[in-house]
Amino acid sequence: MRDLRAALLAIEELRGDLFRLAARVVALEEELVRRVPADERDAVQAALDARTPELVKQIQAADVGASGRLLLGDAVDKYAVPPLADGGPPCLELLPICQARCCTFDVPLGTQDLEEGVLRWDEGAPYLLAHDDAGRCAYQSADHSCTVYAERPAVCRAYDCREDRRVWSDYARRIPAPRDERPADRALTADERHQRAAARGVSLMIESRALRRR
Repeated sequence: MRDLRAALLAIEELRGDLFRLAARVVALEEELVRRVPADERDAVQAALDARTPELVKQIQAADVGASGRLLLGDAVDKYAVPPLADGGPPCLELLPICQARCCTFDVPLGTQDLEEGVLRWDEGAPYLLAHDDAGRCAYQSADHSCTVYAERPAVCRAYDCREDRRVWSDYARRIPAPRDERPADRALTADERHQRAAARGVSLMIESRALRRR
């Protein structure tokens, strides 16, 4: 399993190299066009346009695609995640109503989870927590309780369903959201995208260090 994790990390690192190379090429193109005489710019641009499609094909062949990106959880100690300030929602009381709808959500595992080796991940979407054929968490029991509660991921420990429109239409009145309706994801701000990218970089660094330890 560690060999597979190492291979997946290598693919992800290659993807990052390709993005950096693509950014550098764009910068070089802009600088080249700026420096050439005005009467030659159309010819230069035409040459670039003619060459680009083939280069794009080559890059795409090396790229694993968006669906192949490592969905690695944040680099946090899940056992140090504090409980919700007010104790959180009464999950056991709510289970008959919501039927643990949160257990259908995608949950990325972190390096800590992978190193423990307790939680299985979906080999088709590394490293999302494994789901059964019905789309529910593989560790959810028949009565909707969690069979790996002590080892549950950090995402599960910090989750609060009360304001989640995927779960409740009206939490206070205990009205669950319609199952066939999923609210559209809110578009991230530029700052949020940068924060996620930074967190992802830290997670990949932690994964790399863990795999290189003897």
